[in-house]
Amino acid sequence: MAFYLPLHTVKIMKKTITLLFALTLISQNVDAQFLKRLFKKKANTERKAPTATNDPIDDALQTAMADINISADNSNNRNAFLGIPLGIKASRFEKQLLEQGFEESQAEEPQTARSYVFRGDVYGQPAVVTLAVSEMTGRVYAVDVEETSIYATAADVVQRTKMVRKHLVNTYGRGFVANGGEGYTIVTRLGTVDLHFERASIGGSYSVGFTIDDAKAYRMAYNEMSEREYEEMPREIVDGLAASLQHTDVVGLLVKLAQNRTLPKAQTVLRSYDYTLGKPNVRQQTASLKLDEYSADVTMLRRKQAITSISIVATDDAQLIAKDLKTYGFTTDDEIVFQQEKLVVTLTTDDDYRVVMKVK
Repeated sequence: MAFYLPLHTVKIMKKTITLLFALTLISQNVDAQFLKRLFKKKANTERKAPTATNDPIDDALQTAMADINISADNSNNRNAFLGIPLGIKASRFEKQLLEQGFEESQAEEPQTARSYVFRGDVYGQPAVVTLAVSEMTGRVYAVDVEETSIYATAADVVQRTKMVRKHLVNTYGRGFVANGGEGYTIVTRLGTVDLHFERASIGGSYSVGFTIDDAKAYRMAYNEMSEREYEEMPREIVDGLAASLQHTDVVGLLVKLAQNRTLPKAQTVLRSYDYTLGKPNVRQQTASLKLDEYSADVTMLRRKQAITSISIVATDDAQLIAKDLKTYGFTTDDEIVFQQEKLVVTLTTDDDYRVVMKVK
């Protein structure tokens, strides 16, 4: 029987591998954007017969990404893939995929339960589409898309990634650069989209993929999971909407800025993270990012072209930032001063309860 890791578990593993790569970059001046993940994404697609007896959701009432401001209750409003709402039964989702021209992909090895893997064109390229299905109720809580096209060079895959990103932003809205510059994440009140490209462990070729989840469906699936140790915690849901964005890759940005301590290089890093640069003066360079209620501000003090200190102030979650710092290999005795070799980061909050990270 084929073995599959749950989709969110693999996402965490892939992010961890990316961050471990970044650790080497603290002492080696290598472009992190092209050090790709080694784990191939595989979702938990095998499902036994549903065992839940109380499943009150009516699939026919689920809508795909309706305007969240129209109704006071968005319980039936779902994140979607190609106009198909997530959170519905896998059989219903499959029917709508097949109607759009997708074909079921046969498993390479014998399986004891049904898999939901399909092939078809997504944004102009052939892809394998895998449905992540809840354990008891058999509902689709996430979709994984992996393009089958292989790109020989980093330039080729970056160009394709930009095209896919444009499609995703047009559909789901603006997001933020993630994973040390290697990914792009869109967080909405309905769900999350994670775009990435990967370098093969052998041969150096590249591929593109993305995942989409529905916040309500994932929370329901999480409650059904028999093993949750490596799963991401679901967001709180109120009136059918998930909590707003509260965390971006500020740690990855800080590490990259610490690796590029000249003004031109730091400006290039900030632009790659979609930060808006302020006009530099003889003392400092500023930059900012704003996504709905979330904001992050960077201040870099300079001596001529050299960056002498870096500060990031963000409306972020201090615990998640501390977790990211530890994932990058930073150690701490007091949850305030974090150190990774010669790089020292202080983590505090200001009078407005914003997170403050500083590097000297």
